[in-house]
Amino acid sequence: MPTDLPIVLDGSEGEGGGQILRTALALSAITGKPFSIVNVRANRLKPGLRPQHREAARAVARLVDAALAGDEVGSDRLEFAPRRSAHAGEWAFDIGTAGSTSLLLQTVCWPLALAGAPSSVTIRGGTHQDHAPSFHYLALVWAPAVARLGFRFALELQAAGFYPEGGGEMTARIEPAHAMPPLDLMHRGTVQDVEVVSMVAGLGFEVAERQASRALRALRDAGVSAEAERVPVPARGSRGGHVLVVAAFERTRAGFGAVAARDRSPEETADLAVNAFRAYLAVGAAVDPHLGDQLLLPAALVAAGLVPPPPGVVPATRYTVSKITKHLSTNAAVVRRFLDVDIAVVGREDGEGEVRVQPPDGAAAEILPLPR
Repeated sequence: MPTDLPIVLDGSEGEGGGQILRTALALSAITGKPFSIVNVRANRLKPGLRPQHREAARAVARLVDAALAGDEVGSDRLEFAPRRSAHAGEWAFDIGTAGSTSLLLQTVCWPLALAGAPSSVTIRGGTHQDHAPSFHYLALVWAPAVARLGFRFALELQAAGFYPEGGGEMTARIEPAHAMPPLDLMHRGTVQDVEVVSMVAGLGFEVAERQASRALRALRDAGVSAEAERVPVPARGSRGGHVLVVAAFERTRAGFGAVAARDRSPEETADLAVNAFRAYLAVGAAVDPHLGDQLLLPAALVAAGLVPPPPGVVPATRYTVSKITKHLSTNAAVVRRFLDVDIAVVGREDGEGEVRVQPPDGAAAEILPLPR
């Protein structure tokens, strides 16, 4: 593994949460470059490492036998130095809280996809929560999208886990990454199908009915025809509901979800999901705001040549995104520290934009205003 001086990251910059740490952990495991992060989550209500961030660091450290320091809850500095490449195999991680299983999967999946053999990963914790992709979003939107970049993940849900109890469990089969044609998603095309997934765990089925009915009515009022699937799922001491609006277009899929909360009715949960979908429909971009961020790292791995492209093909990815989030711009800044790739995010934060990720050729790699 490389013995470079550690890359130093400031955890108070950009999005200022766990995004910097998770992206750095994945890329350090892949490249072998050590890093240290200071001011971990300095701008958050509870600064420093939270249990889910500590478990993410420890999980990736297991994959690459990393030297790890500062991995205590509340720590404002963490040091990470891989000692070998990631090993494929069967892995199990228990967050121990309702921390997001999806975010942990999106951290460990990339080094395992480049490990040269299939892996199986079991993760226990929270599967459906605010401020993180739900299991259903991963399965129905994220996994099909990253498969077009050469990363194949098969996901299964054993039990749902909601805040604050957690107790959820998901598994992922991770196949070795393989070459694919470049991803070019400048236009989404016409809508083909819209489906509402109304899910409950540990609650009466009438909650799923109320969520679905409200979402279908709100979509109909917006001129959108949709079908609904009402899904009871098992849980282990956890209770909650989830609404996900999944839209299939000619060239892409998009998803918009909300999780039931103690102070949020089934109707309010449905409204949150539908309103996010309507905001996406109001612009012409191909990719939803969450996927716009989540495509960046795998696109960069392809552009860096870590997934060999088909012969004679330039491994460049480009896509339009309905909203440039701070997560996206933060992710881009961290990726540039680890990989020799050009990343251009064209547009302004909170507005519509375009993302380009390609091998280095001197192109601009900064936030640029959209042409008028």
